[in-house]
Amino acid sequence: MLLRSLCLALLLPLPASASDMADGGSCRNGAFPSDQSNFAQAKVIGAQRLYLLDDMNGCPGKGEAACRHATYVVTGDTVISGRDLGRYRCVFFHNRVGGSAGWVDKARLQTLPTRIPVLTDWAGHWRSGDDSLVIRVQGNALSVEGDAYWPSANPSPEQRPGGPNLGQVAARAVPEGEKVVFSDDMCEVRAHWLGDTLLVADNAECGGMNVRFNGVYRLKQP
Repeated sequence: MLLRSLCLALLLPLPASASDMADGGSCRNGAFPSDQSNFAQAKVIGAQRLYLLDDMNGCPGKGEAACRHATYVVTGDTVISGRDLGRYRCVFFHNRVGGSAGWVDKARLQTLPTRIPVLTDWAGHWRSGDDSLVIRVQGNALSVEGDAYWPSANPSPEQRPGGPNLGQVAARAVPEGEKVVFSDDMCEVRAHWLGDTLLVADNAECGGMNVRFNGVYRLKQP
């Protein structure tokens, strides 16, 4: 009987350890659009604060007490959600200084309905910090003109004595559902539409060293 119980125990899946949870568990600001998938808007539910959790040193598997950021969301807040890792889901929360990404308990999220955008939904001036994309409708396609900077559009002489590294994209493409891929020579910029948000990632071939279009872009209001 003991031998049978031991054999059954060996066949059962082991719970994920903290190190397993951290393996491949990137969830952070700059990499959010490129490392995530299954993008959706979600509403926070539940009565208590929901802290965003780190993605390093065994987190989020160590739990909230050991892993939480200073950033938290509350009931009714809307976040952008990405992929799952066990009981956790990676989210991005917009704030006045840009936003923060981190893991949260996915049981505290209610996914909101979305729709497939029409061409005019893409049009406008989209911004992520100093980086920008201007999208226009051209017939049955979209055109984009974009500029990106590193470390910023106006770095201090101490940061970058010669001024910022620059990146640009100018291309035309037909979207497929909520996604579009703009190709300009070697540069490729991928965008995922989500209401007043664009999740943007590139192929690291769009400009000077360290320049990326990667970011969570918001539609600039007139």
